[in-house]
Amino acid sequence: KLKTEKAGKPEIDEAVKKLLALKVEYKAATGSDWKPGAAPAPPATPAGGSADALNLATAAQGDLVRKLKTEKAAKPEIDEAVKKLLALKVEYKAATGSDWKPGAAPASSAAPASSSGGSGDALNLATAAQGDLVRKLKTEKAGKPEIDEAVKKLLALKAEYKAATGSDWKPGAAPAPPATPAGGSVDALNLATAAQGDLVRKLKTEKASKPEIDEAVKKLLALKAEYKAATGSDWKPGTAPSSSAAPAGGSGDALNLATAAQGDLVRKLKTEKAAKPEIDEAVKKLLALKAEYKAATGSDWKPGAAPAQVKQPSPKKEVVAGQKDGPGGELSAKVAAQGDLVRQLKTDKKPKEEIDMAVKQLLTLKTEFKAATGSDWQPAGGPAGGPAKKPEKQKKAAKEVKPKEKVEQA
Repeated sequence: KLKTEKAGKPEIDEAVKKLLALKVEYKAATGSDWKPGAAPAPPATPAGGSADALNLATAAQGDLVRKLKTEKAAKPEIDEAVKKLLALKVEYKAATGSDWKPGAAPASSAAPASSSGGSGDALNLATAAQGDLVRKLKTEKAGKPEIDEAVKKLLALKAEYKAATGSDWKPGAAPAPPATPAGGSVDALNLATAAQGDLVRKLKTEKASKPEIDEAVKKLLALKAEYKAATGSDWKPGTAPSSSAAPAGGSGDALNLATAAQGDLVRKLKTEKAAKPEIDEAVKKLLALKAEYKAATGSDWKPGAAPAQVKQPSPKKEVVAGQKDGPGGELSAKVAAQGDLVRQLKTDKKPKEEIDMAVKQLLTLKTEFKAATGSDWQPAGGPAGGPAKKPEKQKKAAKEVKPKEKVEQA
């Protein structure tokens, strides 16, 4: 009617906008496109997608629409973006029962939410929308801080998508089914995330190149997403990790990540010629992680090597009484692993400061063991009363000097 009457363009645009919204809502409710004169299809079951992920997708699409309008983009481009935004809002309402509002916490969905924090479908939408926004910002040559913030959000979404589905996000690809969170104890993931965070802060303090910082941030976000998938809560520095069914010592995979991240930090500190106390502290953490890795897997940690499987304790191996059970059990394993590390460092003729730091850590562990058990630490199979003393060599009996017999001369 409006087009026939040649009404004003704003009036026509508003009516078209409402029409598109109604068509999208019709499709969301019935599962099929609206056609004039056709009998409506039976209502469709709302598709998956957690409220959290739909909230992210809608917010990202809204940012894109505002950006397009601010930049006075072409009308067809804006209309397409608005259409997507309306579709997301309809899907959000269908999933939560309430209208979407910017900044508001999403309402609980009637459908059971995925434990990984969002279905693949909804995270796929959110990541695609954020990717569109990033490309738009770069095309328009927006300010660096604005682009960086958008890229940060995109990386976080990609990491969350991978944690939920087990595969990297790719534009246009159908999302993979949610993956069961992989192994890796919470303790080890906590260590890996903390070490990676230290590296990121160091890179920023030293004003490293942007690609180097971005790569480190990407790894940090992936670790945080993996931690959340394993524990159900966000990672926070300094907090004790949530309990996990994984072994207390940490799986080889997670300890491998933690050790690699700490090694990167140590190398960075040495390259930048940081203060000696700072380097020593980082090296101390690295040595502790290597010792824990060896205690958990039975083999030395090597960069780039696939982690060995967690070893099972051997019941045949005799251990000094009081060291296998009780409070000293775990400490005994750490002392043994640290002792092996010290011997390896000496064999490899490592720098003196590195050996000294490892020896210091070994002595600390032995002191800790004695405080917990009341006795000195002894290696497996050693005597409880201390190292065996070497048998004293028997003194050779003094040779008796026989008196010389006088020879009678005839």
